[in-house]
Amino acid sequence: MTIIIEKTNKQLIYDTAKNLFFTEGYHVGFRRIAQEIGISQGLITYHFKNKHNIAIEIYKEDYQILSSYLKYYVNPDDDVFLYIVSFYKLCMLIIKANPEKLDFVIATQSEDITYKAIYAGSLKQIYARLIAQQMKPNGYTPEKNLSLFLTTIYSVYEGLLKKRSTDFEFTDDEIISLSVNLMYYCLGYDQDPGRTTDIIEKASQRVVALLKSYPHLLDIHRYLIK
Repeated sequence: MTIIIEKTNKQLIYDTAKNLFFTEGYHVGFRRIAQEIGISQGLITYHFKNKHNIAIEIYKEDYQILSSYLKYYVNPDDDVFLYIVSFYKLCMLIIKANPEKLDFVIATQSEDITYKAIYAGSLKQIYARLIAQQMKPNGYTPEKNLSLFLTTIYSVYEGLLKKRSTDFEFTDDEIISLSVNLMYYCLGYDQDPGRTTDIIEKASQRVVALLKSYPHLLDIHRYLIK
């Protein structure tokens, strides 16, 4: 019975925090979460230590849901790079449709939560496969290459999203093109605009087909926030 209660408490804390982070903002602290549920802050600390860990779990859940649906349209075993570009494209469309998700991404950028969530989830293996299959030899270990690759591409991607919301008017097409070009660069390839355009078009076709079949994915209140 105690184990069941602990699992129930942890899930309730997680679901409540997730809802508050998206509706009120990531600045929400344990006091507000505890107040919403009617429990002590100490119980939240017991289960999660800090809200940083809750945010990691949110990213993990989000990525797990989206990657599972995406596999219906792109098999990472057949084309891992196309899968990753398609994942980027899907995430961008969801962020565009849900301003509160953009706010969450920007608010958590400085904590490297995206990077940590990928390392703690199933996406790590997909990125590791990309590194193993397509990165040109550079003298580094696969693990170091993976770490450098993820740190670079996600820092730049989230930075572009932040810049677009504050200083510069980057279009979605510009952001995805810059991101894909950076991926190729990190893998050791020279810039090739035609190659970049081609893979983005293929990714877009698959994402459009995915969202046509599963339109609820464009609403975080239908697939992520209960």
